[in-house]
Amino acid sequence: MSVTFATGHVVESDDLRHRVAPGVKTRDSLFWTLILPDERIAAQVYVWTDGRGVAGRQVCVYFPDRERNVVLGAFNVELGDASELDDWHCAGLYLRQPDPLRTAEIVFAGDEADIDYRFEASHRPFSYRENPAGCPPWMATNRFEQAGRASGTLRVGERVIPFADVWAHRDHSWGRRHWSGVQHWKWLAAGTPSGRELNAMFHIARGELGVNGYVLRDGEPVAIVDSRHHATYDREMGQESLEAELTDAHGGTTHLWMRRYAILHLPVGSDTLMSEAACQVTIDGEAGAGQFETLWPRGYLKRLVDAQ
Repeated sequence: MSVTFATGHVVESDDLRHRVAPGVKTRDSLFWTLILPDERIAAQVYVWTDGRGVAGRQVCVYFPDRERNVVLGAFNVELGDASELDDWHCAGLYLRQPDPLRTAEIVFAGDEADIDYRFEASHRPFSYRENPAGCPPWMATNRFEQAGRASGTLRVGERVIPFADVWAHRDHSWGRRHWSGVQHWKWLAAGTPSGRELNAMFHIARGELGVNGYVLRDGEPVAIVDSRHHATYDREMGQESLEAELTDAHGGTTHLWMRRYAILHLPVGSDTLMSEAACQVTIDGEAGAGQFETLWPRGYLKRLVDAQ
């Protein structure tokens, strides 16, 4: 029996659905990212379910040539209240979580792409409640982030890519997401072969700047308390690069550099655009892989592009 990864903020049952009283709006959403810079390809899996068991899934594969990007979504899938996230089927995607807070197995088979891999966490989950300002209420009731290693295969078209023991990342949030309550965010996840790992989220909501996330120190995630960062963008305001200095609760600093090699644009609702950039990175000088996500109001983004 493995040692528990449960903490005062996240327990093993938090890898499952968070049920609420009838009529209360809530949603569990889970995300896994797979960044393969040497193959010049990236993939991500996003699943969600509401309090009644109405669910969806999205599987994406993206490339330097964005015309080749694959986005496979399924929405409003009635799975029922008895459905559970430890053994979960949704529109061709199978999720199994045999060891809570540690292991996830993801299988998807589609005409354009297949993915089959196992995620093994490399450290305990980090809750955004551990940051000084806590988990933003517009974001979720709670959210945890966790890095790990992944092994499996990815197929897109006729190309089959096996991978073994590569850096990977996942998150799980629950509660209600107020998409219109945030003006902008940058979400980052990165890791290196030696085990340097981090997650950061910089956001602007209600006119206030916020930061969440952690850096890994001696196998333990340590809360980020401050940051200095700068990003560059292409003419369409797609993120190209980012440099950041992260200060953690132990007084340490971590230097992160990210450079995009592929990008994926995902509209959310009528006025929100999320963009996912797969990146080559360095963490304190060591090369690795990472993802740089942005969220923008689409109307504001259009004004920025038109003003150039």
